[in-house]
Amino acid sequence: MSDKQKFSLTDFSLILATVIWGSDYPFAKIAMQEISPLSFSAARTLLAAAALFPFFLKQEPSWKVSRRDFIYLIVLACFGTFLNRICWSVGLSLSTTANAALLMTTSPLFVLITSAVLFRASVTWRATAGILVAFVGVFLVIRGDLKGWDWSSDHFLGDLILLGAALSWALFTALAKFLLKDYSSLKVTAYVMAIGSVLFLSFLPNDKPGGWSGISGLAWFSVFYVGLSGNCLAYFLWMKGIQNIGPLRTILYSYLMPITAIAFSIPLLGETVTGAQAWGGLIVFLGIFLARSG
Repeated sequence: MSDKQKFSLTDFSLILATVIWGSDYPFAKIAMQEISPLSFSAARTLLAAAALFPFFLKQEPSWKVSRRDFIYLIVLACFGTFLNRICWSVGLSLSTTANAALLMTTSPLFVLITSAVLFRASVTWRATAGILVAFVGVFLVIRGDLKGWDWSSDHFLGDLILLGAALSWALFTALAKFLLKDYSSLKVTAYVMAIGSVLFLSFLPNDKPGGWSGISGLAWFSVFYVGLSGNCLAYFLWMKGIQNIGPLRTILYSYLMPITAIAFSIPLLGETVTGAQAWGGLIVFLGIFLARSG
């Protein structure tokens, strides 16, 4: 077995990141029943920055970056934190969890196109085949059967916004590799979260009835869970993956998110799993194996 095919700590870390992010979907749904999508996005980003930056200052020997790289970090924060979190939260609040999870898995296709067109990255036939195979598996996992997909007009706007989240995340993943050549994943993650927090400050007030003081304990737990685990730990693991195996292979693990989203949605939102979804999960793993070995 070649080094590319061996299961490594990086693989485990990326799987853990996608498990965490998959669990974000039902918790975010719960939180946004009482918190506006923009306020929720702001709160989760501020929490992540507050947790990451002190740790970064303690672990990193230097916090300095060049002026050019700082501008680059602002660009990354705009794509990977600001635009992505706004589109994801607003889109999820308007659409269904199933549609959201499926549409977010288009990110690998966007990364493949971006890397090939903008950065002239070589894309093997195995990587291309793996992405396409995994997408079929994701469709089965999310759809739950082999009948037609429900693209109802009630969710159409949310679906379009979620495509924006997938595109912004793909651009962030593809662009991050340039800074990760010179800086640690912890430093890049901390700066991206800190810059994102500044961008989100004006959106922090909760415009729903009762404001922040009126939300329940479960909603508060959901905010802290998504902010600290999804925006902090999983984000750091994702950046580490980009640094170790590159954006093309890292983005493939996003195909696992729908599986974990459904697994958490069963007890939290009362969803069920069909035989087609189980087969779809196996196909997802096959697609990742193909692309990972390409």
